[in-house]
Amino acid sequence: MLQANRHAIEAAPELSNCQTISVALCTYNGEQFLSRQLASIASQTRLPDELVICDDRSADRTVDIVRKFAASVSFPVRVVQNSENLGSAKNFEKAIRLCSSDLIALSDQDDIWSPGRLERCEQELRAHPESGLVFSDGEIIDDQDRPIGKKLWQAFDFTEVRRCTLKAGNYDLLVKFRFVTGATVMVRAALRDRFLPIPAGWIHDEWIAAIVSAFADLRPLDEPLIFYREHTSQQVGFPTGVNPHWELQAHWNTLAAGEKTDTYWNGLTRNIRFAQTVCKALSGMTLDERGRGILSSYEAWLRFACFRASLPHRRLSRLAPVLKRYSWYSKHALGFKSAVKDLVRSRPR
Repeated sequence: MLQANRHAIEAAPELSNCQTISVALCTYNGEQFLSRQLASIASQTRLPDELVICDDRSADRTVDIVRKFAASVSFPVRVVQNSENLGSAKNFEKAIRLCSSDLIALSDQDDIWSPGRLERCEQELRAHPESGLVFSDGEIIDDQDRPIGKKLWQAFDFTEVRRCTLKAGNYDLLVKFRFVTGATVMVRAALRDRFLPIPAGWIHDEWIAAIVSAFADLRPLDEPLIFYREHTSQQVGFPTGVNPHWELQAHWNTLAAGEKTDTYWNGLTRNIRFAQTVCKALSGMTLDERGRGILSSYEAWLRFACFRASLPHRRLSRLAPVLKRYSWYSKHALGFKSAVKDLVRSRPR
């Protein structure tokens, strides 16, 4: 895979000649926390070459805050007010399109960046020209900027095993789990036309990560480079309660009949729809050897997920198909443990 990556970089030299950084910041009624985020951007050890702010028709003081900020900093700030409400994903799509630099760092309105966030991400992309996107961990804070004792990767169960799996180039994780937080992402602008537009119904960060992986590596950074704010009014967040083992517990809690059963099957259905949308998009693109391999990997997981979703309601009737496709469980899930879950887990009717 590394050889294919090098070939892709040689074919597109703009990927390795990155010199400028744009920050794409989306706002919507963000006056409560916005000033702190803007201050953290202005305090970066490596200042951005431009800040693009797309406001989604805020009804509070958000636009006044960003215009006052723009007049106080040395780098260019472009403020765009949408004529209609686009929603989070489409607003990010617009902001990304308006960026003019080689690298694009995504920013939420309510977080706080560590001073070295831009510098560290830029260093990683320079050191790894075969990579197209970097993302990091983050400390989770409350409304008063106080750390709650959890990190993003804990909340999303992005374990060391999964990090190693991703670094090894097994990117089907991206259609099974959501762990790339957009507020920590820096992506090469040369890949922008590959992952835009963002289809309706999907979150921008999960879509960008899944598509970019077909063209370049993703680099997870263990350092918590942002302070990610958990509050009741945020549009996109993480599992309720920020339980670092929420996913594993949810699996085992659904083995017996009960309302929580719906959570697993609804999640599987959503992942199937997401994988179908990703595969359809990639199938319509010109892919090199690497891209075809990633698409094949996504399609293989999709077949397995569709098989799981089609298992009979009667537990005894599941035994034969599960045994017949047991090798799939070893390749795409947790082997014996996942097979047992599928045999005993109840299904809603």
